[in-house]
Amino acid sequence: MRIFSEIYGTYFRIVSQILSRHAMTDREVRDIVAKEGFRDSGLFLTGRLLPQEDGSDWGLLSRDKKGILHPVTVSEPPRILTTLQKRWLRTKLDDPRLCLFLDNRELAALCERVADVEPLYQPSAVRCIDRYSDGDPYTDEGYRRNFRTLLKALEGGQSAEIEYFSRYGRRIIERCVPCKLEYSQRDDKFRVFCCKRSGAVRVMNLARVESVRLTGESDIDGMSADDSVLRCDAPLEITVGKERHGAERFLMEFSSYEKRTEIEDGSDKVTVKLWYDKNDETELLVRLLGYGPVLEITGPPEMRRKAAQRVKRQHELLNEQ
Repeated sequence: MRIFSEIYGTYFRIVSQILSRHAMTDREVRDIVAKEGFRDSGLFLTGRLLPQEDGSDWGLLSRDKKGILHPVTVSEPPRILTTLQKRWLRTKLDDPRLCLFLDNRELAALCERVADVEPLYQPSAVRCIDRYSDGDPYTDEGYRRNFRTLLKALEGGQSAEIEYFSRYGRRIIERCVPCKLEYSQRDDKFRVFCCKRSGAVRVMNLARVESVRLTGESDIDGMSADDSVLRCDAPLEITVGKERHGAERFLMEFSSYEKRTEIEDGSDKVTVKLWYDKNDETELLVRLLGYGPVLEITGPPEMRRKAAQRVKRQHELLNEQ
């Protein structure tokens, strides 16, 4: 299978970007080449793109009486997909979470465009460890409708009236401003963060949401879509060793977290400062303790104490057997 193609090379992308514009100056062409190309691209590529009196250019641009450049092509450059890319897209269409962002018409149109290729792999070929088996019902029409309504409120900064059931089965109706939708890899669930009038943030599992109605208003009664109150007061300080590829596994697993990483010359450990949401503290501790002696929580002291308590409790449970 052919993976690499010249149509996705740097120069192809530069020329495609230039031909997508209807008018530009010489300086704009040079800026695009300098920004998108290599250090030496301007030495020869610019001369091939700009019209030359001796005709040594590629003939892709023409100059009008005012000196403005125009592409000689009528249509914009086509966006071509390789077979490998189409097979990857075909694979992603089998992900049930994708239907949350697309309606049935859009999903059917995409499936039709890649119907001539086989997926790279089937979803059953991927086995996820340390994940709960009771994930959200992504294909349920009511779930999809609530998700898209919350996403619309989130993008538009609108308030919403949300009817949901608490973990104890109590029916609750909240009027709030959705500020974040978050997916939990461990739980295989989505949850929505909503700001209330009091300034507090309510976290709801999307599967427990019964209905969502947009009010058409934004920032009502002082409510604002700001989830900064969820951020931890101080970052978690962690030291990860390189034994058993611990540092590589850690950086990959926590790639979505805000963090600052330092590796000292000659050291076999990685020092990390990691910021997290307060609501994720318990889950985060469980995931970190799963690294065993490869990882050490060095601060803050309160987090070290909580981690030590969990390890001690686990030791007691093992000795009781």
